[in-house]
Amino acid sequence: MKKIVCLLGLLLCFQRSFAQDKVVFTFSWAGETLRLNEMIYKSKRGLTYQVAQSQYFVSDFSIVYKDKTVKKIEKSVHYVDVEIPNTLQWVPSDDFSLKDADSIEFTFGLDAKENRSYRFKNPPENLMFWPDYLGGGYHYMKTNILYLDTENKINAFNCHIGRGQVYNSVGEPVEYIDNDFRVKIPVKKQGNSAVINLDIQTMFDYPNAELFTDYHGIMNNQKAMKTFSENIKAAFEK
Repeated sequence: MKKIVCLLGLLLCFQRSFAQDKVVFTFSWAGETLRLNEMIYKSKRGLTYQVAQSQYFVSDFSIVYKDKTVKKIEKSVHYVDVEIPNTLQWVPSDDFSLKDADSIEFTFGLDAKENRSYRFKNPPENLMFWPDYLGGGYHYMKTNILYLDTENKINAFNCHIGRGQVYNSVGEPVEYIDNDFRVKIPVKKQGNSAVINLDIQTMFDYPNAELFTDYHGIMNNQKAMKTFSENIKAAFEK
């Protein structure tokens, strides 16, 4: 029996020694774990809402260490979905290490080089496609909510971010704008994991407190996408 206990102890030590460092993605609302499909949240503009879905891409990861060295993670594109548990943990590469890490940098969405139509062949990633007539490539984010309007009726708002458009006088897109941006956050460790959290309250309230009643969707509204992108950046950095 003693031999079995010793062997089990050695096995546990071995597993801990070789546990891979990883990135964990979480969702919150005002610091509390996000609860889906419950009409319990209130925006700064006074509307009650619930979150139905939240999905996004992050890419081009780098780890900045305390000695100022930088480790760029090659081929680092990752899809995050609040409803798919296996997307909420990510081991970028075998040599990924959080030891002495100071901060993480990443791109929200996909930059112009990475954002190529039809690169993803299978779901769920390929379901993030962005229509070609709106610029092609993929959504950076889909966060869908339902809210109560001033007459207490349920309405939908789809916060979909991707390539923006500039239109001519007859409503044709003549230029496309990439809305990806860089995020840099301090390393927040839980065990052998670095946590990247998206705070949904911030996403809709700060620095731009928006009324959902002004929109249904925003995929063809560059001004709105820019506004919400500023909030999303703050929501990661909170």
